[in-house]
Amino acid sequence: SKDPTDFVNMVSTIFRAEGEPKRTPTPREQAFAHLSFSVLHEWRTLPGLADDGSIDADHLTEWVRAARLALADSGRASIGDEQIGQVLASSPVGSDGVWPAEAVREIIENVGNARIDTGLHIGKTNQRGVTSRGVFDGGDQERVLEQQYRDMASKIATRWPRTARILRGIADSYQHEARRNDAEAERMGDDG
Repeated sequence: SKDPTDFVNMVSTIFRAEGEPKRTPTPREQAFAHLSFSVLHEWRTLPGLADDGSIDADHLTEWVRAARLALADSGRASIGDEQIGQVLASSPVGSDGVWPAEAVREIIENVGNARIDTGLHIGKTNQRGVTSRGVFDGGDQERVLEQQYRDMASKIATRWPRTARILRGIADSYQHEARRNDAEAERMGDDG
């Protein structure tokens, strides 16, 4: 998270450049690709995040700019932007209690890239991990999360409208998941 070069190398190892033909990687390349995938999947450090929880917005902005340029030069702009969005998902909450932090919101608004937005959404929902619930509980957990994201979106909609739209998209996915879990609980009740 200090220098985007390693990040760009990992993305380049996992994903082919646009228009690059398929080829069989060497065993060493395969091993590095597996390691790179693990690192990117487990990434939890926002570039510019200090030990005290503050964010160096200039470092973060420069990291994103440099990563985007290098990824574009390597023919991986689209997938690279999505991966950057997933890195940005590691953001802490902002000083106003809304996720993501203000520095990340500024990047979202200023860059205005749908692939970064998608990566942020995917990254945040993937951080939830595995859940457990009673057989007949339905989507109660998801409804709580849906409401939290809708509340956060409404708090920032005026100043950070693009970020608010991402938060509403996350809320919509939790709403959909809640309905799916409700249907599954109902089905289980009918079968029982």
